[in-house]
Amino acid sequence: MVELEVRLRFRCCACSGAMGVTLTCKGEGLSQGDKVNALVKVPCPTCHQTNQVIFRPEDGKVIDVMRELRVYRLPQPSLN
Repeated sequence: MVELEVRLRFRCCACSGAMGVTLTCKGEGLSQGDKVNALVKVPCPTCHQTNQVIFRPEDGKVIDVMRELRVYRLPQPSLN
């Protein structure tokens, strides 16, 4: 199994604060090289917004940073 240590540097999508994180990526898919993208959720220590970071494990290039999508279910009215 392939294992990579990746260091990412990016800005928070909510407050634009500088962030950095070190990750350990494992898995059979990593042997495909530059065809593989990964996603990790990283909370901002300043504003506590969760960032979804899409990156390339091979070289640590950050492709996109976006807010975490949260889907809330609306309650259905009762038929009573």
